[in-house]
Amino acid sequence: MTMNRRDFLKCGACACLASSLSNFDLSGFPKAFADEALSNLKVVDFTLKIGATKPFTAVHISDTHLTFADERETERKQKLAKDRLRYFGKSETNLRAAVTYAKEKDAVLLHTGDMVDFLSDKNFEFVSSFYAEDGMVPHFVSSGNHEFSHYLGEAKEDEAYKMQSFDRVQKAFPNDLRFCSRVINGVNFVAFDDVYYYVADDVIERFEKEVEKGLPIVTMCHVPFYTPELYRFMIEDQKERISYTIGVPSGKNERAGDENTMKFLEWLKTQPLMKAHISGHLHVNHVDQFSEYAKQYVVGGNFKGDVFVYHFE
Repeated sequence: MTMNRRDFLKCGACACLASSLSNFDLSGFPKAFADEALSNLKVVDFTLKIGATKPFTAVHISDTHLTFADERETERKQKLAKDRLRYFGKSETNLRAAVTYAKEKDAVLLHTGDMVDFLSDKNFEFVSSFYAEDGMVPHFVSSGNHEFSHYLGEAKEDEAYKMQSFDRVQKAFPNDLRFCSRVINGVNFVAFDDVYYYVADDVIERFEKEVEKGLPIVTMCHVPFYTPELYRFMIEDQKERISYTIGVPSGKNERAGDENTMKFLEWLKTQPLMKAHISGHLHVNHVDQFSEYAKQYVVGGNFKGDVFVYHFE
């Protein structure tokens, strides 16, 4: 089932009976099941020659949208979980398949947000145990807007709304969701929060410290950066009302980027050490040029099997 961003935001009215596959490993299932799960992944490979000290591979996924909820939640939340399974019934299978694929490739796992579809005890118990499992591949993450959703579309999503649940969400994830960096074979991965279409006031100051390290940088966040080509792709090709990107110029008939976000993106474009940017959110694949120095890689939905694989050199 294909689903664009507009349909995704509207869905949730149709109940679906489906059993939870929580806490399974593909290796524990018959080989035919594991092989089918892996074969359903839609893998796109890229080679990024950006100055790694040693070649390595990274598997990039986003938008898993796990929908676990049990008797600890309200009836409304349990119904929401059942309704959303219509679209996300294979989310965990595809997540496990991506991890299995990463293990086979001896790769790092990068996840750029919306691992869960909404706040629930079971969702966050799963996330916490998932990243702590024996044999888990090296990993690094950024958050998505759904990580902070109590329900879907029930409130204004702003900083105050996010802070209602931020500490609870942060405890489940393996690295700082506000701003965090990790060096892998001489490449500096920098993850930051842009889930509500703006960035923190001090983001440039923090990035300047990363630039001082003198390493090639790959940035990570959930919502993609505006580019003219991505805007055209979303409006014309995907027939969306808005582009669902950050840093949209004024006059585009959608929320324009605030002053600090626009300043940050313009500053990033001038940084020759920034070699690539990876994100998700749109549920469709797209790659184009962000700056003179960096391409932007937007991976589609992990819930439907989309995977980008980067071979860093």
